[in-house]
Amino acid sequence: MATAPGTLRLTLLAIEGPVAEVTCARDPVYIGSDDQCALRLPDVEDGPRAVVMLAEDGAWVVEPADDSSELLLNGAALEGRAPIRDGDRLEILDYTVEATLDPTDDAPVVDQPLRATTSLDSLTRFVKFQLPHGSLVRRIDDPITIAPEYLRRLGRLNIEIAQFVQPEQLISAALERLLETFHGQRGWVGIRRVNYGPMDYVEGRLRSGETSDLSEIGDKLKPRVLDRSQFVMLPQVPDKPGSVMAGPLCGPDCVLGMAVLETGETGRVFTSADLDMFITMMNLFGVQLHAIFAQIAKVREATLDGEVNVAHAIQAKLTPRMLPQWPELQFGAFREPGKERTGDVYDVLRLSNKMAGFFVAHTSAKGAMPSMLMAQAQATFRACAMHLDSPHLVMRALNHLLYDGLGDRPLDCFVGYIDPSSGDMRYAQAGTMGSYIISARGEERPLTPNPATASLGVEKQPAHPTLSARLEPSESLALFTPGVTTARNAAGETFGEDRFVNILCDGFGQLASAMLKEMLNDFRVFTAGGAQPDDTTVLLAHRVE
Repeated sequence: MATAPGTLRLTLLAIEGPVAEVTCARDPVYIGSDDQCALRLPDVEDGPRAVVMLAEDGAWVVEPADDSSELLLNGAALEGRAPIRDGDRLEILDYTVEATLDPTDDAPVVDQPLRATTSLDSLTRFVKFQLPHGSLVRRIDDPITIAPEYLRRLGRLNIEIAQFVQPEQLISAALERLLETFHGQRGWVGIRRVNYGPMDYVEGRLRSGETSDLSEIGDKLKPRVLDRSQFVMLPQVPDKPGSVMAGPLCGPDCVLGMAVLETGETGRVFTSADLDMFITMMNLFGVQLHAIFAQIAKVREATLDGEVNVAHAIQAKLTPRMLPQWPELQFGAFREPGKERTGDVYDVLRLSNKMAGFFVAHTSAKGAMPSMLMAQAQATFRACAMHLDSPHLVMRALNHLLYDGLGDRPLDCFVGYIDPSSGDMRYAQAGTMGSYIISARGEERPLTPNPATASLGVEKQPAHPTLSARLEPSESLALFTPGVTTARNAAGETFGEDRFVNILCDGFGQLASAMLKEMLNDFRVFTAGGAQPDDTTVLLAHRVE
């Protein structure tokens, strides 16, 4: 760690005005005619590396890098290392480098790597493209001056865009107002929801109303605008007619997009006053865009909450009010609705042949789909169980109902029949479902098929064979959905299947009600202050000795 020297901003000035600008954080900054210099001097007569700026002991210093160039610091010859202060001017032949220091707190800082959102390709393009003479570079927090004739226009613009609720509306209005205000020939706006990747919304337009793509010069300015949040004005585009302004659409936390405006062959040249007005308008657009995205997220969250609440209500109607019991076999069940998603359903039936039929199912489908799938799954199970269909036939019927070739109706499921008097059990399992027999000695026997079977609704003709097992006296059958294992504590640690199975094993030999009570107590202690995004469902069956 080291003490931060403050941010150093170097502006390269020529006779005609600012040529380029670079912001320095901690690394050495070379100035010269070499292509690798952070601040490149256009004339090759200047030394390849004429001077270097260094951060040392909480301050910036300047030092000649070679003896080929005459250097003046504030009018005096620079012959060795010297401190750099705010407002200092370094003269190199026909050029002047002006230093601006932005002080920081005295807190220690740690060298930070490049942002993950800044790609190598973006950095390469940034280095290769040099701004032409006379270009202006501004940051979002630089002071600006607004001409009086623009103030009323800004007020009207603020009222207009405050009514927009969709990004497309804002893009269209931004293009129209930018072209109108600055008499541009071509405009382009791109918007994205996050601070990386491609644009989610894009629109380009000529003054005549025809659509237009992002120009070559606009693409070259992307690294400056999107990665460094710079506003740039090019009074003249190299080898092409026209002037260009480009800048970011900034939200409170990140860059949400960018805009490029060009005059083309109109002959108009953008000025510093135009850039100040452009920055102000882009700030207005950025604030409204953030508000639009925030409102969209709020509506989406409310919609999801509504869908989950409806699913919970349907789920409650599907849940058995009382489980059937047998002298030799006792059932117990628990289900707690998920805070973010729902999709669990279970059932226990007394069959006509005096056997117990039961099933537990879970779907990871999105939106309003879980409500329908839970109801369909329970209805299909009950219809098949009424006819005493084997477990694999129940699975076949469910898959026939759910499969549509899209894979958007997945269902993990366990279907079983058990003879209370003998403990003989036939079952079939699809997808991810916790299924164990806990012995009278506290040892678990997994029932998951090997190899594992596919979820229902995913494949057209999957195989879900009927398997057999035996529940001995004093043994317990435990079935549970994935929500049990994904629940988290306050530290973000998941409950996990191993932990849950160990709790079940610790409660071996108990009646289903006692075992369930002990398990729930441990589960709730663990998840206190944590998160339970998915439904949690447990079905226990204990064979009485």
